[in-house]
Amino acid sequence: MKKIIFILTASTLLLNVSCEKKLNRALKSSDKGYVLKIAEEYEQKKKYPQAISLYEYANKLVVGTDDAPEIAYRNAQLNYLDGNYRLAAHQFKTFLSTYPQDKRAEEAAYMSAFCYYKDSPDYNLDQANTKNALKELQSYINRYPNSDKIVECNRMMDELTHKLEKKAFENAVTLYKITEYKGSIVAFNNVLDEFPDTNLREEIQIYLLRAKTELAVNSVHRLKNDRLNDAVLSYTNFVKNFPQSEFVNEAQRLKNRLENAREDFDSKEKYMEESKIKKDSDKERKKII
Repeated sequence: MKKIIFILTASTLLLNVSCEKKLNRALKSSDKGYVLKIAEEYEQKKKYPQAISLYEYANKLVVGTDDAPEIAYRNAQLNYLDGNYRLAAHQFKTFLSTYPQDKRAEEAAYMSAFCYYKDSPDYNLDQANTKNALKELQSYINRYPNSDKIVECNRMMDELTHKLEKKAFENAVTLYKITEYKGSIVAFNNVLDEFPDTNLREEIQIYLLRAKTELAVNSVHRLKNDRLNDAVLSYTNFVKNFPQSEFVNEAQRLKNRLENAREDFDSKEKYMEESKIKKDSDKERKKII
């Protein structure tokens, strides 16, 4: 058994060495036909990194010839197949700008956008690539409004938009959790402004009510009146828009806190007013005396 394993290992090593020699030989050759032949062999075997290196080398051999568009396009395709989405997106985009009249121009425009879409990360990571993908997909739709890929482009755009929406929502939630209530209120309102069709509206509005309640209840006296009024308005809007919400009971409890805070505020206002009247009265009495 050990002998068989040794023979198989040795055979594999010899095969790898042979393939490496073939690759190096092709990369040093000035014979375009030979280079492309070896590149196609690697491509058929799905050895994309080797095929890519040969097509990149072949690019230099076909500059200014009729073969240049084909080599450039295949290079982009292979980078896509190898999962190099950002590079592939750039190459498809470059192909489109370099060969706008090529029969593959529309496909290149789509693939550029699609590669940006594939390169979009999870919502909790930086979303620069997601924004690039949306931009490229919209560019494709504008350029080819009658394409049979429009429905798919719109589906991808909806998915990417939801990712940005989720990112913005989670950022706002984080601000709320660390008790940055003013910042969270701004952030939640920004989500509603930027994504008016959001499916998270109910959650956003209950978070707004929570944040505004905390902010109002814990405010200094001079700011409390306006903040209490604002929080009560949020409650009114919430129960009006979502009367069957699972958060209705919580909303009612928050309203009760606001009412208690209002009573305390009014009592303090009354006391302050009475104190002022008494103070003014004492001043007048002293003047008379």
